[in-house]
Amino acid sequence: MKVHASALTLLHWLAQRESASVSEITASGLMSSREASDVVRYAMRNGAAERVNKGASARGTARYRSTGVPLPEPRTAPAGASFEGLLSAWGIAKEPPELPAVRTRVYQIEDNGQDNRGGDRLGKLKLND
Repeated sequence: MKVHASALTLLHWLAQRESASVSEITASGLMSSREASDVVRYAMRNGAAERVNKGASARGTARYRSTGVPLPEPRTAPAGASFEGLLSAWGIAKEPPELPAVRTRVYQIEDNGQDNRGGDRLGKLKLND
């Protein structure tokens, strides 16, 4: 996960400073402005970074610092959608039931490469019991 790796880089960079703004992170050449914003939000969601100046006066000049909390390990595989709960709630079987078949008919069309436009085109009827 690119955001996780970038967050580790940012947290290491922030650990060497008291605090920094997104514009300072961008000016250092560490990452682009968009990436820095995303990475700071990711680190804050996971408790690894915090906003230093809070309140109305901090608008536009927000500063962030590292909290020292390690980031959680990234997921190795994406969580897939599971409909198991819905299937069981609605009473839908996960495997189709085996239904008994008394007699079946299989029609097989023979293609022998010749067009005789007649009776043998339909092929043979096989009865399976």
